[in-house]
Amino acid sequence: MVELDSSALVDKERQQDIAVTQAASAKQSAEKDVEIQQTQNDSDKAAAELKLKLAEIDLKKFKLGDSEQQKNELQAAVSLGGQKTAQAKESLDFTKRLVKKGYKTQNDLEQARITFETENTNLEVAKDKLRVLKDYTLDRTVTELEANATEFGRELKRVELKGQAALSQKKTDLLARERTFEVEKDKHERLLAQIAVCKIYAPQDGQVIYANSRDGRSSETILIETGATVRERQPLVTLPDLNEMKVNARIHESRISMIRPGMTVKVKVDAFVDEDFHGVIDAVASVPSSTGNSFMRDIKEYEAIVKLIDSREKVNRLRPGLTANLEVLVDSREDVLQAPMQAVLTIVGKQFAFVIQGDKAERVEVEIGQTSDRMIEIKTGLKEGDQVVLNPRSHFEKELKELEAELIKKQATEKPESPAVKPEIVAPAAPGAGRPPGAPQGGRPEGSGNPPPNGSEGRPPGGGTFNPMAMFERMDANGDGKLAKDEWSERFKERAATLDKDADGVVTLDEFKAGMANVGGAGRPGGGRPAAPTEATGGSGG
Repeated sequence: MVELDSSALVDKERQQDIAVTQAASAKQSAEKDVEIQQTQNDSDKAAAELKLKLAEIDLKKFKLGDSEQQKNELQAAVSLGGQKTAQAKESLDFTKRLVKKGYKTQNDLEQARITFETENTNLEVAKDKLRVLKDYTLDRTVTELEANATEFGRELKRVELKGQAALSQKKTDLLARERTFEVEKDKHERLLAQIAVCKIYAPQDGQVIYANSRDGRSSETILIETGATVRERQPLVTLPDLNEMKVNARIHESRISMIRPGMTVKVKVDAFVDEDFHGVIDAVASVPSSTGNSFMRDIKEYEAIVKLIDSREKVNRLRPGLTANLEVLVDSREDVLQAPMQAVLTIVGKQFAFVIQGDKAERVEVEIGQTSDRMIEIKTGLKEGDQVVLNPRSHFEKELKELEAELIKKQATEKPESPAVKPEIVAPAAPGAGRPPGAPQGGRPEGSGNPPPNGSEGRPPGGGTFNPMAMFERMDANGDGKLAKDEWSERFKERAATLDKDADGVVTLDEFKAGMANVGGAGRPGGGRPAAPTEATGGSGG
């Protein structure tokens, strides 16, 4: 279906293959270094253990063997020296007696004396050696051998710790090489996967449509074609399922509170102007969608998916990308008297209309109910067939100013009452005249359209549709029938510049109603069926 240019990826894959080979070699080298270090640690530990063992044997050998042997040898030498000295002494004394008698010469006496002194000296030397051995040599040698054994024990611990540190470093190097190898391998596998998916195959039979879209900053440009450059994550083609078509709608934030999944929708497609399609709202986004048009970034719109529920043969006639207008039924009222929204104006909290009576217009006070985009419900004050004046403020400006002053003066002289909320704001819409028997209260016969959503700004919380008049009255704090800048809410400021046609910084009721009538699509005048229309471009395979 689509083949992308993979030459750059192929070059990267070859380079990455070299990197994988180098990483594998480094990993093997690190594994050998770990084995060598383990062997070296074993050898160093064995040598240190041998030194310690020999030192302990030397200590034990000296304490139990060498020291006693040396002591016995010196004691034997002292004993033998004593005997030889005594013998030499006797020989000397005997020689002296013989010399006196003339049997020995003086030389014999001198020889006997020398022998005696020699043996006596040897005896003293042997005694000194025995004393030094007992007093110094034994203690020194034992201390030295014990210190050697202790030091070799410490050396053994040092060798073990040093070996552990070296082995730990080698293992750390090995782990780093292994992870490097895994990273390089993953990169290589990812490149191979990217090369493989450069050829895109259709999962099913059907149509293939280029995913071309309009650039919000310029005219329509072909984005997808043979030889075109595409970016990552850019949609290339769509594979619509003509049996499961849907409409992608964008709902303005002022109407989104009226829309809920499950509501029925009438769809008008530009390609089939004489035929209606039907659907239900399948899903409504919880956050506003972004727009690519830099001039409409302040407009918040929510995406809604409308699933078509007509027969398969009828739906198959549609094609993706067609433009559709949607009409969502949010409430249904039976036998409702309506008048154009431009015919009713609010002055100091009251609503008035001008009715043509012969050749003049008569002002009447009316009670209003719910509103659609263009029409407003009349509860009292008018009857069917009355002709009303549109935009009466432009025709009866002087009379309306006098009425406004009169009502303000009357309101100031009257005793203030505890504030009360208008019935049409807090209660469900009153049933229309001629309600069929058995229909539930609230003016909604059973099975007549979708249930109304929860209340929003300008609409009764208990039910009904968007009520611009109620919104205007709520914002008109001083009841002068105008909205000055200090009465504008932060949300209203976004559209106040559009409503203020004469740019005088004040939004009149006529300007407000005219502007609100242009929001969204058209209602059904005279039909008593308020709707929340919107537009949606395109339909994609579901």
